[in-house]
Amino acid sequence: MSRLLDGLRLPIMSEAREIPSETPSETPSESTSEAQEWKRCFIALAPDAPSRDALAALDVPPNARRVPHAQLHLTVAFIGAMSFAQGEALAQRLADRATPLPPAPVTKIECWPGHAPPRLLVAVLAMSDAFTALDWHVRSSMGEVGLSLDTRAFRPHVTLARFARDAHAAPPTGSGAALPTLRFTSLVLYSSMLAKQGARYEALASVPV
Repeated sequence: MSRLLDGLRLPIMSEAREIPSETPSETPSESTSEAQEWKRCFIALAPDAPSRDALAALDVPPNARRVPHAQLHLTVAFIGAMSFAQGEALAQRLADRATPLPPAPVTKIECWPGHAPPRLLVAVLAMSDAFTALDWHVRSSMGEVGLSLDTRAFRPHVTLARFARDAHAAPPTGSGAALPTLRFTSLVLYSSMLAKQGARYEALASVPV
């Protein structure tokens, strides 16, 4: 399922950034159209190593499961299913419009959608002119290649942990440690696969920012 974008420094990579999975491989009975597309795609900012370390050091309630260090990211837009041709065209447009992204401070830690019942523990970043421009560029690029736009407003955040479905309330996270400022190295086009151990991500293309 791996391809290369000719002439670009944007490989659609065969190696996945993942956690172990027991998800069965595709079977011969799957349709040709299914074999020619990626599933559960999204676009996200990848933090640099010090930013990942700072996020991983933040307190997480005992009834929540941390997101693995290597999978910390800031989602910009959800895509869903996407054909190979759309993926290559989208990666080209994202590369053409790439601009530097300044450091962004975490402003608060929240439970989403709320404390009772909580689903996610997130590090929230303030909306900025740079994030507004990024959101516009991503949405424009998606529309140009025939992808449906995510109807949800862009709320910059990094998911730190996920609560069990039966969690009733989020206990206090404890520390009053200073919140970090994050730096991002790339804008990444991902495909994901669900498994018992958690989500498995495959980086299809990466654009430096």
